[in-house]
Amino acid sequence: MRMTEMIPNSPIAVQKSVRSAKGRVLTSGDAGKILPLKYEWLHREDGVRSGKVRVNVEMMETSEMLMNGVGVTLYAHFVPMLAFDRFNGSMDELNRSYKKENGAAGSVIPFFKENTYYNHGADIEATFAAYGTDADTMSSPDLKTFYQTMGIHIQGTAINTTPVEAYNAIINHRRKARSKSLPLRNAFDHTLADAFWINNGMQNIVPDYDQNLIDGQVTLAGLTFQAPIKSSRTTGSKIASNNDTFSGSLGYSPEQLGSTIVDDGDYYLFDEIFAELQTGGNATMSLADIEQARKTAAFAKLRAKYDGIDDEHVIDLLMSGIRVPEEALKQPILLGRQRAMIGFNQRYATDGANLDKSATNGMATIDMSFRTPAMNTGGVIMICAEIVPEQLWERKKDYFLYTTDPDTLPNYLSDVLDPEKVAVVKNDHADVNHATPDGTFGYAPLNHEWQRDAVNVGGKYYRPANDAFDEDRAKIWTAETTNPTLNEDFYLCSSLHKKVFSDQVSDSFEITCLSDMQIVGNTVFGAGLQETDATSDYDTITSQVDSSRIAK
Repeated sequence: MRMTEMIPNSPIAVQKSVRSAKGRVLTSGDAGKILPLKYEWLHREDGVRSGKVRVNVEMMETSEMLMNGVGVTLYAHFVPMLAFDRFNGSMDELNRSYKKENGAAGSVIPFFKENTYYNHGADIEATFAAYGTDADTMSSPDLKTFYQTMGIHIQGTAINTTPVEAYNAIINHRRKARSKSLPLRNAFDHTLADAFWINNGMQNIVPDYDQNLIDGQVTLAGLTFQAPIKSSRTTGSKIASNNDTFSGSLGYSPEQLGSTIVDDGDYYLFDEIFAELQTGGNATMSLADIEQARKTAAFAKLRAKYDGIDDEHVIDLLMSGIRVPEEALKQPILLGRQRAMIGFNQRYATDGANLDKSATNGMATIDMSFRTPAMNTGGVIMICAEIVPEQLWERKKDYFLYTTDPDTLPNYLSDVLDPEKVAVVKNDHADVNHATPDGTFGYAPLNHEWQRDAVNVGGKYYRPANDAFDEDRAKIWTAETTNPTLNEDFYLCSSLHKKVFSDQVSDSFEITCLSDMQIVGNTVFGAGLQETDATSDYDTITSQVDSSRIAK
C-alpha cells in the first residue's frame, strides 16, 4: 500500500557500463559521391562519452598536378530511431514497436526492417528472400555498392537494413536543409548519393523567393461596400444568346474594341468602365495596419527557418513559443563536420629519357571528435565522407566590363528606397557564353554582383569557347556544365568525369578510417573467461575441502 497518491514513472537505477567500439576501415571510392565509411549502433539509453575518428584520403595518380583544389569533408551524424517514417514521429509508437505491442493502426510496427530494398525500375520498396546471401554481391538491383563501400560482408536469412535507412535519412535531411527543389531518396535506396558542391561563390542565388515576405501586405479597411459601376456613355443591352458577335438591333456603349465581344461566362467585358469607391465608403489604412505588416514579415522570416520540418502543426507550436522535445529526435543530429583540402605531391622520373615526365598524388588527413548524451531512442552513428573538386566558373560574368553608363552603378539613395532589394540574375552570370544569356537564372540580393568572388584562368590554360580538348588544360579538373541552370546539378555533383586521372576505370581515391568510441549504457557484460583443461580447478579445490559435520 502506497502512503502517497503518486505512481512512480522513473526507471530503476541501473549500474552503467562502458563498452568500447573501435573500427578500422580500408576502402576506396570516387569523387562526387557521399561515401559511407563506418556506422555504430547505439542501444536505447546509450551515450558516447568520447568518440574520435581519423580519416586519411589518398588521391590516385594524375598526369599533371591539379590547379583547382579538391576538398574532403567528413561528417558524423546520429540518426535516432524516431527519425524513421514508420514511427510517425511518435514515442508511443516507438515504445510499442520495441516491445512488439500493437500500434495505433492495430498491428505491430517492426522496430527493425529486414531484407528491404528500393527497386528503381518499378519505383517501389520490395523485400528480397535471398537478400541475406546476395545483397553484398548483387549488381541488379544495385545492392552491393553500399555494403562493399563500407567493407561489410553479410550471410544470413534475415538482415537488418537500419544502416541503409540511416544513410538515406541523413541525405534527405541535408537536401531539405539546402533547397526545396532537391529530390528526396527512398529510405531503402542502396546506391550512393550525389555529393554537394563545396563553396562556388554563388550560394546567395536562389531559384525562387517569397515576394510577400519582402513586400509585406497592409489591409485596407472600408472596402466592404457596394460601389456603382460608371461609364462616360449610356449602358447598352445585354445579348440574350450565346452569339458573341454584334447584333444590329442592340447598342453597346462604351464600344467594345475589336470585332467581337469578350465573353467571360455570364458577363461581357468592355473597356472604359470604372467604379467610384468614394461613393459607397472610404478606404483607410492605419498606423496599426503598417505595424502589423512589419510584425507579420518578421515572424514570416522566423518561420522560414523551420523549412524542412514536415509537420505543419509542429512548426505552429514552435512559432507559438511551445517546446517540442521530441522534434530534435525526429531528424538526424550533426555530431561533427570537418573539411580539409588535398595536398599534392609531384614526382619526376629519374631516367634520362623521361626527366620531363611526372606523376602526382594527393593526400588529406582529417581528425574529428564528438560526444552524445544518453539517447533514449537508440539509433545509428554514421560516418560519411565527400570528395569534391572546386568549381572554378571560369566564364563567370565580370559586371564592370559591361558597365557603360554610370546610372547602372549602385546608387545609395535609390537602393535604400528600393522596397524589394532583389535582383534578377541572368543566365550569363555563371557563363557569358550561355546559349540563352538573357534567361532567368535565379534571384539574388540587390547589388550581389559587387560581392566579387572570381577565378580567372588565362594564358595557355584559357578555356576555349567550344570546350574543345586542350592538353594544357589537363591540369584543371573542370566540373562545370554547359549552359548551367539553377537546378539539381547546381547543388549536387551528379556528372563528374575522371579524365584527369591516369587510371580512369578504377576508384580514384583510397580511404582509411580509424574510429574509437567509448559508449556508456545499460549493457551488462560477463566477467572475463580463463582457459582451462579437462580438469576443473573448482572441482579440484572442492575435493580437498572437508565438508563433513560433527554429529552430536
